[in-house]
Amino acid sequence: MANELSYYKINKLIWRWKEKDGARIVREAGLSMDKAPPAPPKEPEPEASPAAPAAKRPKPAPAIKMLDDIEKVANAFSRFKVWLDTPTPPRSPNASSPPPVDKSVPPFDIQEIPGAMRKEMMPVGARLMERWFAGRLNYSPTDADERAKVNQDGHPYPPDMYETDLVKLDWVLKFGRAKRKYDYLLKQAIRSDNARRALRDVLIPYKDGGDLFTTNICGSDPERLHTLFQFQRAEVDGTLAEKIGLQLTAANNNYGVPDDLTAALGSFVFYAAVGHVRFSSDIVNGVRRSNARIAEVTGIWVYVKDAYTFTDKHGQRSQYLGHWSSSGVIVIPLDGIAATSTYIPYVDSPVTIGDPVIAGKVHYPIHNSDFRQWQIRHQRGGDFVIFTDRRFVPLVPPITLYL
Repeated sequence: MANELSYYKINKLIWRWKEKDGARIVREAGLSMDKAPPAPPKEPEPEASPAAPAAKRPKPAPAIKMLDDIEKVANAFSRFKVWLDTPTPPRSPNASSPPPVDKSVPPFDIQEIPGAMRKEMMPVGARLMERWFAGRLNYSPTDADERAKVNQDGHPYPPDMYETDLVKLDWVLKFGRAKRKYDYLLKQAIRSDNARRALRDVLIPYKDGGDLFTTNICGSDPERLHTLFQFQRAEVDGTLAEKIGLQLTAANNNYGVPDDLTAALGSFVFYAAVGHVRFSSDIVNGVRRSNARIAEVTGIWVYVKDAYTFTDKHGQRSQYLGHWSSSGVIVIPLDGIAATSTYIPYVDSPVTIGDPVIAGKVHYPIHNSDFRQWQIRHQRGGDFVIFTDRRFVPLVPPITLYL
């Protein structure tokens, strides 16, 4: 059929993009942002002092209670008789005619995307996006602010903008590409020259002490551990926009198929931080060889830290996140239609797969900027920092440094 476009849909059996035909541009549809934000998380209520127990109402005397019950029954019977004696209202002359059919395109609100993500087998990504929608307004105006975790008010991110429960390290490691980078971090990266130099800088302030247990300094605060003792990293994968971009520019190669790890973390990083260090003097057979201190790093913490944000790079077009509907996500390359622009590699219009008046058939292009517009409109939506749980990894042999 004329004007039909090719599109890519995820085949969940083999987890590859599957090319299909039959998408058509819809001019009269637009993404909705009308739905009210979720209720904000409740702040803990201050503990009130114990109140005195309320005085119990005295029971009515038996005779008074009997009169009250008789009155209730009489009133109920009276209301029933009035209803029974009321004549049925005459039917409208057009009562037999069916109501008019609304032929308009059903709206699709941006807050429906998490539900669509679950249909694409992305439950963790869906929960994180729902947390973002439910959060109070929090974002970093610039890239530098985002790195420093400073928000729009010039303040550090508040504690409720650190998420430590929704993403677990064991879950991340179920994905093969993540496990390979985790193994690379432990087997190679932490013993590299760059890592040893970073370790030296981290440990010098503590060299004159005895054994160093970083939990004694940081407790359970992941941000403090990261700030003081992180020394090596290994980056994993790409963002949803990057994966889709690969598919758009390398058609039929099945690059960039997103999964739940992509939806949840996008491009993320494994970090290694100091766990335990044993310090000693440079003494051999009772003889001090130098004034150096020896540090043996016998254990480290490994974890994932990631920023959940919809920030675009300054001066660049907002990242394309696919065409979404309540049915899921599709990708539509620009070369499916005649076009003169080579700057836009995808169709930037709503499209329908079938009858557009059926819910879920119209797919809308989604960008990072759509989430920013939603923030401005509703003054809600909180960018936040994700930390997984930490895993303590003993090092055999330890990493030995002279300080």
